[in-house]
Amino acid sequence: MFKGTVIAQIIAVVSSLFVAKIYGSEAYGILSIFIGFSSIFSILNTFQLDNYIITSKNKIIRTNWFNFLFLLIPFTTFIIALIFLPIIIYFPEKNIDQNIFILVILSAIFLSYNKTHEYFLTTLKNFSAISFAKILLVLINVSLQFILHSKFKVNGLIYSSLLSLLLVTFFFSYKNIKHFKSVDFYNIRNNIEPNKSILKYLLPSRFINNLSSQSIPIIIFAFFSIQEAGIYFFSYKILTTPLFIISSSISSVYFERAARLVDSSKKELYNETLKIIIFNVTTILIFLILLNTIGIYILEYILTENWDNLRIYTLILSFLILCRSSFSSISNIIVVLNKNQISLLFNIYLLIVNISALYIGYVKNDLIYSIYIVSFLGGIGYLTLVFYFLKTIKKNQLHE
Repeated sequence: MFKGTVIAQIIAVVSSLFVAKIYGSEAYGILSIFIGFSSIFSILNTFQLDNYIITSKNKIIRTNWFNFLFLLIPFTTFIIALIFLPIIIYFPEKNIDQNIFILVILSAIFLSYNKTHEYFLTTLKNFSAISFAKILLVLINVSLQFILHSKFKVNGLIYSSLLSLLLVTFFFSYKNIKHFKSVDFYNIRNNIEPNKSILKYLLPSRFINNLSSQSIPIIIFAFFSIQEAGIYFFSYKILTTPLFIISSSISSVYFERAARLVDSSKKELYNETLKIIIFNVTTILIFLILLNTIGIYILEYILTENWDNLRIYTLILSFLILCRSSFSSISNIIVVLNKNQISLLFNIYLLIVNISALYIGYVKNDLIYSIYIVSFLGGIGYLTLVFYFLKTIKKNQLHE
């Protein structure tokens, strides 16, 4: 998992520098709108029921949920799109092509399909397939970004993203083809009640979390400009790349392992959790130091025009990324310990912080104010969450 993710992200980072140079900040701004809405829709359209695949101890139940989600996802995505229609109608007035939002719907479906496949392959411990899919997604996406630029100067980033998701969906479907079966709806109904906290707390929690992070470029675009949204999005993407490498390669494995250890050895669960936190924070700290010293000069040399404030955005957001790194890979401990209500409260806090920060920046007519507030208060929130869960695991360990 780690090897595949590292390879994929190295390709993505190196290529993104040249992609950003040829497309510019405006194209990245539009891409941030596309990804923002796609991510928000994909959190909602599964109702987070995909978590049942991993938390279930019964193979038949896991397979049933796997197949049920493929029926549920398209239906819920279109319903969600209708709910968001008033917001979507606003954006053509800001010179955003309304056809992009048709692609948003398709992107959300493919994102959710791929996550469902990934969770199911995790239960089968087929991590090599997941690893290969990460590399495949990046290779296809990067190749298409360069190929499509000559014809689509702005929307080429969106088309390449959608097509790469589609092709990876085909790959996952091929790997799981023997597990596609008819759905037992009676079994589905019976298994919702024992896991109702996921619907009650985890769904609104992850929606609010996703909304608070993915809506920032959208609100920046609405209050400031598409270029500012693009610069923020690119800064955040560069900063979170190593975090994504670590968390995406560790989190699924940790999720499966923690679900077993919570019933058998809480002491081992605590030790493994602490080890992951220390590894993450140390690795990200080294990266952030390098990026804000040597790396920023390389970025500015390559990107040159239309990327003003990249240096200051990157520096300010580094605190948030460092604090977030302490929790990202172990975030599924929320589900394992059935503390979804804590996640909900935390994500409400994040949403309030982000909206308040952006409003203050809008009033002051300076986005820098917003980024300072988002980074500092968001970072403090993540640190508080980490200490809470370490304390909870430790407490449970004493009662073992």
